[in-house]
Amino acid sequence: MRCCYGKRIVLAGAALLTAVLPFWAPEACAQALREGLQLCGGPLLLSLFPFLIVSTLLVRTGAGDLLGVLLRPLARLSGAKAPCSGGILLMGFAGGFAPAANAASQAVRSSKLSPGEAAALLPACICSGPSFVILTVGQGMLGSTGVGVRLFAAQAIAGILSAAVLCRMFRPSESGDRPRPDPSKALPPLRLDTVIADAAVTYCKLCGFILYFRLLAGGLGAVASGLRLPAAMILEVCSGCDLASQAGRWASWLCCAAISLQGLSVLLQVRTICPPEISFRPLLISRLLHLPLSLGLFRLLLCLPGGTVTAGAGLDQAPVVLRRVPPDCAVLILLGCCLLVCHLSRSLPGPEQ
Repeated sequence: MRCCYGKRIVLAGAALLTAVLPFWAPEACAQALREGLQLCGGPLLLSLFPFLIVSTLLVRTGAGDLLGVLLRPLARLSGAKAPCSGGILLMGFAGGFAPAANAASQAVRSSKLSPGEAAALLPACICSGPSFVILTVGQGMLGSTGVGVRLFAAQAIAGILSAAVLCRMFRPSESGDRPRPDPSKALPPLRLDTVIADAAVTYCKLCGFILYFRLLAGGLGAVASGLRLPAAMILEVCSGCDLASQAGRWASWLCCAAISLQGLSVLLQVRTICPPEISFRPLLISRLLHLPLSLGLFRLLLCLPGGTVTAGAGLDQAPVVLRRVPPDCAVLILLGCCLLVCHLSRSLPGPEQ
């Protein structure tokens, strides 16, 4: 009862804040909404919408099991032993949090993955995609593709380590046995038109979260300038990185923290995509581990050649949409993942049945 009462107070406060901010800071709120629409109609459209379709097709056709076979050892470290778990990790590393959450959701609905396994896997695959971290944050905001590669590697490795630690601390009891397919809950036949329509609806929902939390971040920043950066980092990862990149010598570190936190917008988007039976507790707890791990790993990665941070400027008003990761970035990410798999597979035992 107390929990329900507290939730009502929080929601009522959010309603009051949402109603007041457009009158208190109309120009800032309008600008935040325009930037959100520009993001949803530009870089985000390219990096998210196609992968929502891809993730559904890969899981439903079984092709993701083959493509993600090299990542199965990492999935086992997280407590997920299903053949499709490697493909879900692949979607997270290639497309970001939304395709990964969508792939996990589709796997649970088709009984290829248990809700416990999906909950244990989310901390490892809920991350920002390489197109955003390497190209938008690294190259576009910080002025260094090499720093973007290190930011992406730090968050990916920190996610895997966080999931491995949580798996050994909590060991979800339901992660061992996957439910048998229930004919009464069988998914409809796979059709391309249905997949595209579902992806379009999901993308519109995600854009709604981005617009709302950009509105809050922009309004709070205009009301209290000291809250501008913290509010953006906590509420919405894109605007958080945008403001963090303008923080001078601490720009790359603050961007790393914003990417690690992911923001309330991303967490609620994942909650919306995933069915209720997938527990959200491991993902929330993992954020507490992910932040110090990602900052420490980023510090180590900066010691590698080419790790000098260029004094970055803010994101340009009309950013150029880059359509592919440079080959050197892709090779570095692949080598890092392979080395991590070998090291962790030898040093850490797999989770108990």
